[in-house]
Amino acid sequence: MASSLSSFCSLSPPVRRHKLFHYPQVRSQSFKDEEKPANIVDANLNVLRQRIEEVKRKERFNACYTLKSEWCYHSGYDHKHKRDAMLSQSIELFALGTGAIGLVFLIGSLCICLVSFLSCSLNI
Repeated sequence: MASSLSSFCSLSPPVRRHKLFHYPQVRSQSFKDEEKPANIVDANLNVLRQRIEEVKRKERFNACYTLKSEWCYHSGYDHKHKRDAMLSQSIELFALGTGAIGLVFLIGSLCICLVSFLSCSLNI
């Protein structure tokens, strides 16, 4: 039953030490020739500006064609035509409702007349 202290210590997992990652040192580059650009950032900015201009040109070119193929609401929208169409639809809806109610009253009146004629003819 007796166990030694060293056996308890061996059961615990070993402690891991994290290694620190050392980044490589960045050295600046310079050109000895005066013909080459001395600043790489300026050269990259010039390339970036050229690419931005190309993208803008392509977007303008594509915008012209998309406007022709899509709806243009501002230039060809006619408010009078829309108002006239709404008025026409409103009158048509009112006439449909009025006609349905009138048809109900007409059929009801005819049924009452038919029943009264049948009842008079049976009584005689």
